[in-house]
Amino acid sequence: MNDWLRSLAALGMAFVAVLTATLGLAGAFVPGEVAGPPVAGTSDGPRASATPPPALGRPGLGGTLAVSGDREGEFRLTRESIENRYSLTGGDGRISFEGQPVEVAQLSYDGLEFFPDPEDCTVTPLNLDTAIGVGRAQLDCADLEDIRGKGVISLAGEIGLPVDMLAERSLPHTGGTLAVGPETWTIESAFLFTWHMPAIAGAPEYNLDLVDEVAGAGFHISYDVETHALAPAAVDRIGESRGIDPDACTIQREELGKQNPRTTVIEVTISCPEVEVPGLGAVPIEGTVVVDELAWPE
Repeated sequence: MNDWLRSLAALGMAFVAVLTATLGLAGAFVPGEVAGPPVAGTSDGPRASATPPPALGRPGLGGTLAVSGDREGEFRLTRESIENRYSLTGGDGRISFEGQPVEVAQLSYDGLEFFPDPEDCTVTPLNLDTAIGVGRAQLDCADLEDIRGKGVISLAGEIGLPVDMLAERSLPHTGGTLAVGPETWTIESAFLFTWHMPAIAGAPEYNLDLVDEVAGAGFHISYDVETHALAPAAVDRIGESRGIDPDACTIQREELGKQNPRTTVIEVTISCPEVEVPGLGAVPIEGTVVVDELAWPE
């Protein structure tokens, strides 16, 4: 069972994405690291910072868990973090996941720290037949004891996780590399939204963000909903963003297969003879990335 992370926007969650953008224009912020994947201004990827700023999370990721025991309350998971492990984080702590099938590897909450045994927590997938990118799962952890003996808690509730962590994936997982002048950018996850992306608070939203979160750099691509053509839009590095002429690059799309009715796995090949990249000057950009192309739910 499974792959590991990367996939986005569950069935119907595309509607949440547009709602989020609409609220953003009105000055409201809907958290989503699902609280802030705003790296790259939308869902995944830095927009213009040397260290990727918090980004608006992928629609559907995270959720709220009921906490009982020596701490009573709600544990709201609002962001994703991809460092040593895949994690969902919130103001009160984080939950880190690993393995196939996925298990809770570490949990921090309200000053308490837990390293659950496999039997201490269960992750039960719920809607994988209709999930696109993000799947729902029931998370239950019973009688977890803080490693310093400071308390015992239990958690229960529904959360959204990348569907590849919950179900076996027969097609290649998303990601790849871009050679940007002398640098190599590693893209851990990539999602193409095939609908109009409205600006949030005046900042452009791109259909496809190819982001190296460690380097704090990203290559952003626009999608023409009428012609289905892909074109370069912008590049980020060292806290700066530069627009790219649409004719500066050749971008080819090859379909690898359907992951589900609304997710097509594609391979995107990029060739730019010369692009002005902040801090590097005019350099070539070349690379191939596997991308989940997401269709609008009807």
